[in-house]
Amino acid sequence: MKKYILGLLLVLAGISVSLHAQGNEEIFAKFSSAFDLFKKGSFQNAGSEFALLYETWPESSLAPDSCFMAAQSYFNAGDYPTSYLYCVQFIQNYSDHPYIPDMKFQLGRIFFKTGRFKDAIIAFDDFLKAYPGSPLFASALFWKAESYYQLGDIARSFPLFNELKEKWPDSDKASLVSWRLNVMGLEAREAKFSRLMAYETEKAAQMEIGGMQKEALQEQQYIRVYYLLKALRARNELPGSSKLPLYVQYTPQNAPEVDSNLKSRLNKLNVLLEAKKRILELLLAKIDAYMREISP
Repeated sequence: MKKYILGLLLVLAGISVSLHAQGNEEIFAKFSSAFDLFKKGSFQNAGSEFALLYETWPESSLAPDSCFMAAQSYFNAGDYPTSYLYCVQFIQNYSDHPYIPDMKFQLGRIFFKTGRFKDAIIAFDDFLKAYPGSPLFASALFWKAESYYQLGDIARSFPLFNELKEKWPDSDKASLVSWRLNVMGLEAREAKFSRLMAYETEKAAQMEIGGMQKEALQEQQYIRVYYLLKALRARNELPGSSKLPLYVQYTPQNAPEVDSNLKSRLNKLNVLLEAKKRILELLLAKIDAYMREISP
């Protein structure tokens, strides 16, 4: 900024000599007053003074400088729409002026400041192609890269920042480039961590859902088995005392002597049925314990 003001002071000195020679001291006095406001940081008021000077004396030799300074003053004041108007007027009306590269650079900055990043990329790209030897080249490349970054196009912004770091390590944007690259590195790691966390969270949720489904299925199976065994127990309940052999339970008192082979078969069947009953009772006991455990 200081270099820029110094350059304008030199321009102003040259204009002063020219205007004094032409006898236009009133115009120069108003221009000097507006420029003093600019140097003091009163950019909005300076912009108004320069704009009035430009509109009042459009044919003056100082008109291009007034238009240029109006655009600069309003930009520094943050009044980007008004700065844009004077910037466009300067480019259209003074296409051969030596300040044209500065105004085209300024146009890209206005687009960036107003969030029109795609327009900013186009403006900076045109500037870079038209003025490869400009002292503003590195700055234009930086703002082009920054515009891509603001659009979320890391694939295009990252190589441009790296190019700035390698080719212009001593530019006025070097510290900003290093800072942006560090931020992008942190954001890349954070994005990777976020993706990993999302994956692990989804995986854990799926496992939890799968476990719940498995438990519900197992619970349904236990309930089915419970009712099945309950039905089997009711259907297979034997009358009389289970301590008596089957041939005694089912043989009439006045029946003849039971055949020894039949007696043996009945005894084996009795043992099998008793074993089945004990197994069923054990299963029912376990199912009852499980049902009490899961019941609210």
